[in-house]
Amino acid sequence: MKLKFREPSAEARRAVCRSALYGEKHDPEARIRKVTGHRYARLLNSGNAAILLLAHRLEGPLLVPDQGGWRGFMRIPEITGREVLTVKTDLGLLDPEVLDARLTETGASALLVTSFAGYTAEQPIRELADVCRSHGALLVEDASGSVSDPLERLCNGKISDIIIASTGAPKTVNAGGGGFISTSVPQIVQQDMLLSSLKADPYVRAAVALELEAAERNLTETLRACSYLKENLEGVLHPDKRGINVIIPSSDPRGDVKRLRKVINADGRSIFTPCPSYDRVLENAVAVEVKNLDVGSLTPENLEAMAELISSTMGATRPR
Repeated sequence: MKLKFREPSAEARRAVCRSALYGEKHDPEARIRKVTGHRYARLLNSGNAAILLLAHRLEGPLLVPDQGGWRGFMRIPEITGREVLTVKTDLGLLDPEVLDARLTETGASALLVTSFAGYTAEQPIRELADVCRSHGALLVEDASGSVSDPLERLCNGKISDIIIASTGAPKTVNAGGGGFISTSVPQIVQQDMLLSSLKADPYVRAAVALELEAAERNLTETLRACSYLKENLEGVLHPDKRGINVIIPSSDPRGDVKRLRKVINADGRSIFTPCPSYDRVLENAVAVEVKNLDVGSLTPENLEAMAELISSTMGATRPR
């Protein structure tokens, strides 16, 4: 079994070179608007830059999941003095009724949530959006893992007020750097010194424009691979939910990760994350980062071998 770590494509790298050598120009924002359905899109230097921009643009406290989000949700708004509050989840998954009560309690101006809780379970984005709108709050979806969702339930501007994403490696839009923000609310992307300082350089623009074309295949193949692993590994979290990684409870997560790295790696790099981790779940577990693998590696033979090796390696430490 040979696994390859997800890297920007050769076509994207050549586009970067042409941009640097010949000044070739690209318009990734047009493609982003087409994908999200929003009126406006801006390419930025990172997904974190999009969070920083929002922290400056929005007023009032922000709500974030108590786990399964992105650590930047908690840390970046603090730079601007923005208050960040949490809402209780079921291992990262939000319940619309719990969100409704929390918005009533806090009067938060926006909810920041990732498309997939801990990358492993699809959030009920439409239901969450309905709750937010009933309170006059904005739904901000971090779609780093869900750009070009074939089912159009995620990264959909008809549902989410604001969509942000990282396009660094290894992501669904795997450009090696950059990020974007998309919205139909003009005030969010109004041109000023802050937005200018956060913009992406022309080389990132070239890579993002090319990698957007591959996003749907990256996502579709990763979802398929995770579905197979969830069906063939015992005790996984959120087994019936779409996701781009697989999280398995463990009584010795760091030990399991160390042992797994010896038998499974991608070009010598790890695809395992020990938990507790806010970005995944705050429980003892191991996250199998299928999203980090080149989709060409996600063959039936490789997935079968991965499932067997993970089961045999973690068998003694999996909680009963």
